[in-house]
Amino acid sequence: MAILLAAPMVAARAGEKDPFEGIEPPKPPPPEKPAGRKPKPWTDGLFGENFTLKREIMLQASHGDGELYSRHSLGLEVLKKWSTPTATVAAFNTQFRFVRRDNPIEVSNDHEGMGREGWYGEFHNFYLDLYNVFNPVMSDAAKGANIGRFNFRIGRFYLPMGLNLQTDTHGTVLQLSNERNFGFERDWYAGFWGSLNNYLNYDLYYLAGSGYYPKFRSQSGMLGARLSLANSFDTDYGLQGGLAVMAGERLDKMAVERSPSVAERADGHAVDTFRVGLDTRYRCNIPTGWLTFTFEGTGGRDERDAVLTQLYQAEYLHRSRKVGVAAQYRRFWQDIGRGPMMPGMERPGDVDSSIAFDITYYFRNDITQSNLHWIKLNVEQQLQRQMGDRNTIVTLQYYRYW
Repeated sequence: MAILLAAPMVAARAGEKDPFEGIEPPKPPPPEKPAGRKPKPWTDGLFGENFTLKREIMLQASHGDGELYSRHSLGLEVLKKWSTPTATVAAFNTQFRFVRRDNPIEVSNDHEGMGREGWYGEFHNFYLDLYNVFNPVMSDAAKGANIGRFNFRIGRFYLPMGLNLQTDTHGTVLQLSNERNFGFERDWYAGFWGSLNNYLNYDLYYLAGSGYYPKFRSQSGMLGARLSLANSFDTDYGLQGGLAVMAGERLDKMAVERSPSVAERADGHAVDTFRVGLDTRYRCNIPTGWLTFTFEGTGGRDERDAVLTQLYQAEYLHRSRKVGVAAQYRRFWQDIGRGPMMPGMERPGDVDSSIAFDITYYFRNDITQSNLHWIKLNVEQQLQRQMGDRNTIVTLQYYRYW
C-alpha cells in the first residue's frame, strides 16, 4: 500500500529540473608565483665569493759600518678569483705596503728602499690572470686538449728569469738574483703562460723594462721567455728548474753609474740588455726534516760589458717546521771598461760578492705559506765590492703574514 502511495510522488519529482544542473565545481586557485630573487649587491660578487684579504707586519733593524737602519711596515694583499660552476676564469692579485724607513743602508732585501727614507706607500704585485683565453674560439675537443695551456697575464709581477716565479720572497731577508742582476725583481708586462705538455711549463712576455713604475723613457722594453719543469716534478721528486732568456732594453740607473763603458753607450738610463739563465732547486727529506739546495746562474751583457751572476743557497727546516737555517753565496761579475771619454777615471771593481747566514724561529709556518709568523737573524759578510767598502750587516727581523 505504501509503495502504491509513493509512486506518484517519485514520478512527479522525476519531471522536475535538477537545481544543480549546469553548475561546475569550483576551480582550484592558481598556484602562487614564487617571489622573485632579490638582486645581490655588486659588492657581494666582488668581495663575497673567492675573495681573500691578507695582512702583513714587518719590523726590521739592520746594523752595518756603525749605522743602524730601521724599516717597519704594514701591508695588505688582495686575492680575488672569478669562477663558473666548472672552472676558474680569472684571478687578480695585488700587494701594498705602508713603510717607514730611517737611515737606509744597502741590505739585500731592500735595494729599492735606498732612496725612500721616511714614510712611503709601496705596491709590489699588481696583476690579472685570465685562464684558457682561447676557449671561446675552440671546439670542445680542443678545449679539453688545451686545458691550462693558454693563460694570459698583465700587470706587475716577478721577472721570468730564475726561480722567482716559483718563489715568494716578499718577506724574506735572503733574496734571489734578479734585483742585483737587472736593478729590479718585478716589472710591468703582458704575455702568456701555461703548460706545454706533461713535462714542461712556459712563460712568454713583453716587459716594459721600467721596474717599479710603468714608464717608457727611451727604452724599447724586453722580451722574456722561460721553460720550466712541470709542477709534477716538484710534487713527485722535489725538483724545480728552468732555462730563461731576456733581451731588449731596460731602465737601470745603477747599471749606468757603476760602469763608464755602459754610461758611454746607454741612451740615458736605457741599457741594452741580454741574459740567458739556468736555475734549479732540489728538496730532499732527511730523518729530522728537509734539506733544500738552490742554484741560479745567468750570463749575458749590459751594452758591451759581459755579465755573469751566480747564486748558491742551502736550507734546512726541522720536521716540526719551527726552526730553519740557511746559507747563501752570491757573486756578480761584470767586465767593466773605462769608456773612451773617461781615460783617466779609475776603473771600478769587477765583482760584487757576499756570503750570508740566516736562522729563523717560526711561530707559524703553513705548508701553503698562507699563514707565516717568524723572527729571524741574518748576518751578511760582503766579500768583494765594485763600489764602496766591504761591510758586515747584521739584521733582526720580525714578520707576520696572515
